[in-house]
Amino acid sequence: MTNSLKIGWLFPNTLNLHGERGNILAIKAEGIRRGCGVEVHKITLDTQDFNPMDYDFLFCAPGEMVHFPEIIRFLTPCKEELLAYIENRPMLVTGTSIGLFGAEIIRSEEYTIAGLGILKIKCSENKAVYGDDLLFTCHYNDKEMSIIGSQIQMMNLDIFEEPPFGHLNYGYGNTGKTKKEGVIKGKGIFTNTLGPILVCNPWLTEEIVNLIEANKNISLCQIKRDNTLEEKSLITKVDFIKNKETALTNTTLSE
Repeated sequence: MTNSLKIGWLFPNTLNLHGERGNILAIKAEGIRRGCGVEVHKITLDTQDFNPMDYDFLFCAPGEMVHFPEIIRFLTPCKEELLAYIENRPMLVTGTSIGLFGAEIIRSEEYTIAGLGILKIKCSENKAVYGDDLLFTCHYNDKEMSIIGSQIQMMNLDIFEEPPFGHLNYGYGNTGKTKKEGVIKGKGIFTNTLGPILVCNPWLTEEIVNLIEANKNISLCQIKRDNTLEEKSLITKVDFIKNKETALTNTTLSE
């Protein structure tokens, strides 16, 4: 098999909030570090004959929900291919765009958009939007890891019986009332985490590329990436969150 990674970037001209293109740059940089060629293909609403199985990695960034109906119409003919894709291949969906793949999206204006139904989840748009840090643990590609990032709480995510991607140590997560963060289905990651997640957490980037290499029968790269800077950053951010929690607790007790 060829040592070339083919990335599909879903609707970058429509779904482009929060600087999430950094996730594409992170995957590309890790592939190049390992000596692989990397092709990034932009899939737009004008793309003809889109087939998910043509790609080694798919990425879908957050976007405004007003664009969701036309994107869902575009992806509906590919629903079965997307289900087959995420059984073994990595896909990353961040922020509001999780809703595209669920059963329904309830807008704050109190109308409902039917999603693709790949995930048995319901998304409800929040009328008030806040942002905060996000810290949780997860398993991906048989590795346990800590994930740090941020979240803009634009929606609540009811995942019912679907497994969460992570378990919260701090942050809002899916609803602000549970310890669940995101959803994982097969090798598909659906997460509220911004940051971008693959820049702030290169250990997750490595596991995604490890999975790509395994799928393509490429020998796994034995030269480990130096994550010292990011590991120190994680420790600093965790300390900041702990101090913030302590300050909030003390403020509440004093009121």
